Amino acid sequence: MSGSDPHGRDARLGGSRDGFRIDAAWLLRPGEGRAVLASGAAYLFLLCGYYMLRSLREAYALEVGREHIATLFYIALAVMVVVLPLYWFVVARLPRRSMFPAIYSAVALLFLGLAFGMQAMPGGKLLPAVYWVSVTSLNLFIVSVFWSVMVDAWRSGSAKRVFGFIAAGGSIGAILGPMFNSLFVERVGATVVIVIAVTLLLVAAALGHRAQAAEARSEGLDPAARLALPVGGRAIDDIRRLVTSPYLLAIAGIVVLGQIIGGFMYQEQAKYVEAAYTTLESRAALFAKIDWATNGLALLFQAGIVGWLAARGGLRAALGAVPVLLLGSFLLLALAPVGAVLIATQVLRRAIDYGLFKPTREMLFTVLNPESKFKSKSLIDTVLQRGGDSLSQLTYPLVAGLGLAGVAWSLAGVSLLMLAVALWLAAVFSRREGVGSTPGT
Repeated sequence: MSGSDPHGRDARLGGSRDGFRIDAAWLLRPGEGRAVLASGAAYLFLLCGYYMLRSLREAYALEVGREHIATLFYIALAVMVVVLPLYWFVVARLPRRSMFPAIYSAVALLFLGLAFGMQAMPGGKLLPAVYWVSVTSLNLFIVSVFWSVMVDAWRSGSAKRVFGFIAAGGSIGAILGPMFNSLFVERVGATVVIVIAVTLLLVAAALGHRAQAAEARSEGLDPAARLALPVGGRAIDDIRRLVTSPYLLAIAGIVVLGQIIGGFMYQEQAKYVEAAYTTLESRAALFAKIDWATNGLALLFQAGIVGWLAARGGLRAALGAVPVLLLGSFLLLALAPVGAVLIATQVLRRAIDYGLFKPTREMLFTVLNPESKFKSKSLIDTVLQRGGDSLSQLTYPLVAGLGLAGVAWSLAGVSLLMLAVALWLAAVFSRREGVGSTPGT
């Protein structure tokens, strides 16, 4: 894949084609609008449904018991280790057009079964634990599938301009989902919320298929022919590719560092919420409000900042901004270690994660080959990401005794390490974008 665009859509500031004046490097090019709209709409419905499930997940975790949170993370990792080879097997053989409907339909059936099971057997801990593990495990697959399709469809130059817009569509959905839960979960109950959420996932699958076809047409390709192609490859090649590629290992490293930060903050948040709120519904409503605030801020990052930063300052500026902002937030928390600042820091951290880190991290894959985009990426997005969660739970006791301020100082140090990795990745990305991807990575 080359960083240049034979269709002229990645022309720099001030260029023109067919009488169309390009006034800013981060605006859409002719022919891209329909593909971006379909992609953004698919991500909107996907994250709207997911965040309706997520705020219930946080509440169900406390139903199981905060002392079991670390165990739940370990189980989620084990589930991913089992499911990922099956996913690779399916991806190697499934036509691209069947990705969204096949995977999202299976997820929808699972959560419908859990919803009615918990309704029939209220008060138990087993099904809430299964629900938590299912959301934690499978959300990475459904989001990873979406972004694998996106990085497969969009060229690297186009991705720097449009991924922020696509991610912004997701943030709108991630605002609407928690907003619905905060307003209605205490009125309609958890079962109804889950049914609505899985319906939205199915709508996202249909829109995702339309997005694939629209992007193929915008590139001048035959959608039917392109979407009939499977990804191919063997599982052993996917593992070998990851462990022998410094670029992929660095992506994995920065993802794991981000998960360590998230895992520490998750535990601190759980301590605070468990002490301050006592019922499932009140906790679910609080988590929904946190999600709503998080995704509102993430939307500002995605719609107004990430595309501008990536187009004007390159991936170095966009990706490097992530650990810099995290560092500042943790220094503030270390100096003011109280509950209100903890929640505000958690909102900002997650907004940075979704609004800056997610779209810029996905851009890193656009200079790789199709197998890396679907399969090596899925390994990083699932097993290694959940491995980072498990690592965070193993190491959290080492800093838990230091109190909230001590945890914040430790996370400031992790942010500095993230910054070093981010700058190296951005430099390698720029070189690859200029010469094209290498076949093995």
